[in-house]
Amino acid sequence: MLRLYFMRHGETVWNTERRYQGMTDIELSEEGLRQAECAAKRFKNIKIDKIYASPLKRAMKTAEKIAAEKGLEIISEDDFREIHFGEWEGKTVPELTEKYGESYTNFIREPHKYGFPGEGSVENVINRIKPGIDRLIAEEKGNVLIVSHGGIIRLMIMYIMGLDSSWFTKMWINNTGVSIVEIKNDRRLLLTLNDSAHLAETGQNESNFLRP
Repeated sequence: MLRLYFMRHGETVWNTERRYQGMTDIELSEEGLRQAECAAKRFKNIKIDKIYASPLKRAMKTAEKIAAEKGLEIISEDDFREIHFGEWEGKTVPELTEKYGESYTNFIREPHKYGFPGEGSVENVINRIKPGIDRLIAEEKGNVLIVSHGGIIRLMIMYIMGLDSSWFTKMWINNTGVSIVEIKNDRRLLLTLNDSAHLAETGQNESNFLRP
């Protein structure tokens, strides 16, 4: 049996400014560091056998808090980096709406139908993350934590659960939100989606929907 714990990185300044980060390597904010510490407390009494993380700083710094608590090394996985948004990165939602108009607002409404700079399409990103997920499922057992990014976590869950690309807009992942998928033989169960109860003490456990 394999139980996958997916967790999004802590907050960054660009998250609060609603700027697209993509593969731009942004550090955690002070609030993001506090969120990561709260997440580490959450996992204190949960057995974790391995920790994988995107190599981007915001994911690595978040994973480091939990790795220190669990006494584990972090396995860096390039396939788990955020979606590459090309020239959109560093720009806010209002800036992109003003500059690109309908071509951007169409993407916001139905990202699975419209292309974007960088990796080009949701399908391209799914194809990029498949090898890392397939390898992990084939090789690992027990409880594995993956610290990654909001868009990538949604796509990983969609791929594992066999959901089509339209599901990308039907779920959301908060900063340090935790989702759990259990895999046993041919059975795949989504046990938890975007649980951020560990942030109650920070007052940040409400949804930050539509932050890139």
